[in-house]
Amino acid sequence: MDIPNILVVDDELEIHNTIKSFLNERIESNIYKAQNGEEALEVLKKLVCDIMILDIRMPKKNGLHVLDEMKTVAGGDVEAIVITAWDSDLVAEECVKRNVECIPKPVILTELYDKVIKILQKKNKCFFRKAKG
Repeated sequence: MDIPNILVVDDELEIHNTIKSFLNERIESNIYKAQNGEEALEVLKKLVCDIMILDIRMPKKNGLHVLDEMKTVAGGDVEAIVITAWDSDLVAEECVKRNVECIPKPVILTELYDKVIKILQKKNKCFFRKAKG
């Protein structure tokens, strides 16, 4: 079993660092970052990712465009979880159309963790970290 690769795409570095720290304490994984949609697609061309955690509102290329292009760039194996502060029925509808989970910002980390675990278990790629102590 391979250690999972997770790509966090958000133009706010603090969000990336918070998600990375939270997940790294609980799951053995490689966590990569991209600060906009164009960077995300470049990473997906070079790296096999299991999960992409993706913001919608970003410079250069928004998250919906990334969702539309990711299957072509990365193949069918990468799954996405959208995180967004943009409170809009349109975003929710677009996520449903693309069969993608959507979590509002500020992100409740335990909710994100549950969605990540569900995807990794489905892929048979879940490595839990042992509790310290």
